[in-house]
Amino acid sequence: APFALVFVLGLLQAQWTYTGYDASAHVAEETVMARLNSAWGVFLSVAISAVVGYALLLVLTWSIPNGDVAATANDAYPVLQVAYGNLPPALGHLVAMIIGGAMWLCGLASITSMARMWYAFARDDGMPGARFLKRVHPALRTPVWSIVVTSALAVLITIYAAAYSVVTSISTITLYLAYVIPIWLNWLNRLRRRGEYATRVTAPWSLGRFGPAINTVAILWVIVITVVFALPPNELVLWTMLLLGGLIALYWWLSARRRFVGPAGARAAAASR
Repeated sequence: APFALVFVLGLLQAQWTYTGYDASAHVAEETVMARLNSAWGVFLSVAISAVVGYALLLVLTWSIPNGDVAATANDAYPVLQVAYGNLPPALGHLVAMIIGGAMWLCGLASITSMARMWYAFARDDGMPGARFLKRVHPALRTPVWSIVVTSALAVLITIYAAAYSVVTSISTITLYLAYVIPIWLNWLNRLRRRGEYATRVTAPWSLGRFGPAINTVAILWVIVITVVFALPPNELVLWTMLLLGGLIALYWWLSARRRFVGPAGARAAAASR
């Protein structure tokens, strides 16, 4: 394959890693000076991850045993091969345990986030089976069924390796599309000088005069990686996304458009005006 294509495909691992920095927005209700500190949380999570992650990659690359890049790349667990090739067995086992624990915690965070989103959409009658999924356990005070269903789905996709790869790829694409929609709307409204868009008055944290240019780069980048994620050997992702989009459109046309009228909080605010 051409080097440029291999290089671009190699970026997909980084894109999968650079997700979830919207967590600062998720906890904005519990944040002091949320309009400022939540924005700093998003920015710093990206900046710190970039610096620390690049340093980690440099250390791993320099530590490849005997400089044998091909053997390390073909190993099922290349990071562990680097660790075991440079550390005593006991420390290598410790690194493996730390990595396993970190992956477990990331999995728990993903389940927590997914269950919270399912409950939020179900509460607004925007999910199939919303009446069932939005129930809150009277004693535990948690949406138990949303947690159970999302946990079961997370286990099911691990049974078939191809399904796991497709789901993770689609999740990354759709997350970035969700991230870029408000960026695009802000960019478009600022260009038209109408509607809602960030200004020095409405947004205490701002990229200043560099904002529009950075927004443009972000929009173009998301378009590029969305196409790259569907290139061979990931073409199954494209067909699965088209099928999923068709099913969602069908569900909207047959059912949801008659029941879902927007978030409950927005409806209550509109009714009180």
